[in-house]
Amino acid sequence: MESLEKDSPLFLSGALAWVLLFFIAFLTIPLTNNQEIDRWYIVPEIPFLLLDLIDPLPEENPHPAGWAYFPQRIPLIGIAAIVLLGAWGLGQLVTRLIRIPLHPFTAERTVFASGLGISLVSLLTLGGGLLGILTQGLCYAVLITMATAGIASALQETKQKTGSLVSLKLSLPKSITFDMLFRVGCCLLMSPFVMSMFLGSMLPSTDYDVLEYHFGGPKEYYQQGYIGFLPHNVYTSFPFLTEMLTLQSMTLKGDWFSGAQAGKLVLMSFAIFTALGIFTMARHWFGSAAGWIAATVFLTNPWTYRMSIIAYTEGALSFYLLASLLSLILTIAVLQKWKANSNDAADDSAARASRLPGELWSWALLTGLLAGSAMSTKYPGVLSVVIPLGLTLLGFSWVLLKEDRSLRWSATFKLGMLFAAGTLITVGPWLLKNLVETGNPVYPLLYSVFGGYDLTEALNAKWKNGHGMRTIGLKEFKDSLLDVTMTSDWLSPLLFCLAPLAFLNQRQRRLMHWLWIYIGFLFFSWWLLTHRIDRFWVPMLPVVAVLAGIGATWSSKLLWRTGVTAAVFFAVLFNLCIITSGLGGNNAYLDDFTYARNFTGNLTAPEIEVLNKMQLDPNQVVLFVGEAKVFNANFPVIYNTVFDEDIFQQWTAQPDPELPDKELSMKPAREIEAKLKAEHIAYVYVNWAEILRYRIPGSYGYTDYVTPQRFQQLVKEGVLQPPLPNKYSYLKFETMAENKRTEIEQWAPELIVEREGELYFITAQIFPVAASE
Repeated sequence: MESLEKDSPLFLSGALAWVLLFFIAFLTIPLTNNQEIDRWYIVPEIPFLLLDLIDPLPEENPHPAGWAYFPQRIPLIGIAAIVLLGAWGLGQLVTRLIRIPLHPFTAERTVFASGLGISLVSLLTLGGGLLGILTQGLCYAVLITMATAGIASALQETKQKTGSLVSLKLSLPKSITFDMLFRVGCCLLMSPFVMSMFLGSMLPSTDYDVLEYHFGGPKEYYQQGYIGFLPHNVYTSFPFLTEMLTLQSMTLKGDWFSGAQAGKLVLMSFAIFTALGIFTMARHWFGSAAGWIAATVFLTNPWTYRMSIIAYTEGALSFYLLASLLSLILTIAVLQKWKANSNDAADDSAARASRLPGELWSWALLTGLLAGSAMSTKYPGVLSVVIPLGLTLLGFSWVLLKEDRSLRWSATFKLGMLFAAGTLITVGPWLLKNLVETGNPVYPLLYSVFGGYDLTEALNAKWKNGHGMRTIGLKEFKDSLLDVTMTSDWLSPLLFCLAPLAFLNQRQRRLMHWLWIYIGFLFFSWWLLTHRIDRFWVPMLPVVAVLAGIGATWSSKLLWRTGVTAAVFFAVLFNLCIITSGLGGNNAYLDDFTYARNFTGNLTAPEIEVLNKMQLDPNQVVLFVGEAKVFNANFPVIYNTVFDEDIFQQWTAQPDPELPDKELSMKPAREIEAKLKAEHIAYVYVNWAEILRYRIPGSYGYTDYVTPQRFQQLVKEGVLQPPLPNKYSYLKFETMAENKRTEIEQWAPELIVEREGELYFITAQIFPVAASE
């Protein structure tokens, strides 16, 4: 690390004081999602938590867990390896086809090839699913062929460029240097986090959105044998890049449940590829030390761990944002280099234009392909990646070529067209699918512009209310800024402690400033244009990690290096305790899979597990009311999400547009009975707790038609039998929030019952259908 101009005692003392004060402030803030736990409380427990991680205390009645159960994971690892190798191979072929000027086995080429390959494998899965030809044998054949072809192409390309098949040469070092120890130290710090992500990603999922559509959608596609419009689950019309990887894994495994676990392991790899991209970006412009520290900061961040063990899309979006940004910077660097060289030439504009390097167009196309892949993970990618990066590319071209108007127009237009073409190649199929199925390419968004099959004004209003912008004010801004920088449970103190110190670094200051501008744009677009769910700002963290690496290496003084080393070491140990103690998510890394499946199932929806144990016949269908997290169900279900038309109301209510839902009359009993029989409904499962959650003021809302009185009437008329005996579905009424108690008393007083002298709320009921007997 070079000594910099501002490497003075004043700046050195100020930087060390900033780090110390930031850490003190960080530790004084309680965990916002676990308010009974204070961060200061964790600090003295660090040695004991780490010791318990290495040598846990014996349990009195231990459940089946331990390394003896690791072989259960081997088939999942094999499937994930096949998917990733196939994707890497396809990415190698495509990056070679578009003439990316990087050696096949470099870190940069690996990032681009892996990311692009994964996106294209997702599109191939979509195509196969739409055609109904997504079979196990075909998937294995295609992936193995792509992996083989990619390896052969990479070796052949390497021989062309270097004269040997393998460019990497391994040799033992003649001496142990500081840089070597530094790199080994970074690897040691990262390794327990990578291992935790690796094992945690293969555990069954418990998160609502995952069970509802991230896994639920692919499960339905797998079971029906093709991909098609699901009118009861609006979320499955989102771009499904990551969910196609889950579907691919289900197909390879031949089982939807364990296949989803393998798919989650594939998704975990995005964290590794993102860290590699962070490393290459920081190393390329700010030195190797900055690259290593930046990657360490990112991989030891609890948010990275959390997004790796939960099948959300933010992990993939984080990667494609970072990869697109890296490709954009390389595109602009090529243009800047050409401009600098051309200024020394005396050629006319036509001659200069003819010498625009071909790699410029290759990089622009790659940037578009990666940006489109970001939007393919979720719609907000258009705002966080496609629009800002596309405009930045056009802006730099326009400014850098200002001296030649003819060349400025032609080059900027071509760059824009290549970027747009790349974007449409990777996101276009998702938009086209929606256009054909619903008439709206971005369904369910922009209903007022495009409309959309199966949507209504009421459903659109509910969607906009649930996903629209939140209150704008100084207090809200302060709270959001603190959440992003310091108060979030799963935030590493290293990120926003070290990132501001990048301003002290004298290398590539213009690039550093642009990175900060991009972070500002990502924050304000999240704060102004979304409903401010915390994980929605996670994609900015790779860029923050790059700046943290830059800030950590601003000075070469021994005092600073000692101080920053101590800060990194402490933060890594603190973060390790967060992720492995259960505060970051499921930490039962080596549980027996059968036990883990039963445990997580009872944790998320014990009523579904009750129905699972009944071992219903394939022609015995369960109607879910208020419940949409259907993934764990081993039986046929009919359900709808809160943003779709309520199926129970459609089947049982007399339609009357002049009346509000709660005043609608029910259809004749025999007509309802005939409908349930025609649909093979054997049970009706009602999740009152979910319905209550939706009806609380400020929530999404739920049709007022559904009440306990409706089901009492169906029982009285002989359509349904009384609910099954209830063992699990109770909640102490007095412990509930006041707004929930008030809501229950208004429309569901029948669900308040007395048990052992205390009042309880019945959270769920299962009604057998009388006609199914």
